[in-house]
Amino acid sequence: MSCGSTACTTRYDIPVLKPAAGFEWLRQPSVWLAKIIDGCERSHQRRQLLELDDHLLADIGLSREQAVEEACKSFWFGITMWRL
Repeated sequence: MSCGSTACTTRYDIPVLKPAAGFEWLRQPSVWLAKIIDGCERSHQRRQLLELDDHLLADIGLSREQAVEEACKSFWFGITMWRL
């Protein structure tokens, strides 16, 4: 249906979606991929902490409980904490 004049005032505002604070890196695939690779490496290193004996853990300043707590952290924990 025509608005009946040449100066139609009907206007549609389309909201622009922006990523949540701290997740701007999702727009850049190369950064996203690098973060996933780093997250995999960090997850692997956390699992390796469990293989160290108490003497080696003491050398790096960790107790057995701290090593277990670190090893149990989610893969996504490090990724969501990163900022550009």
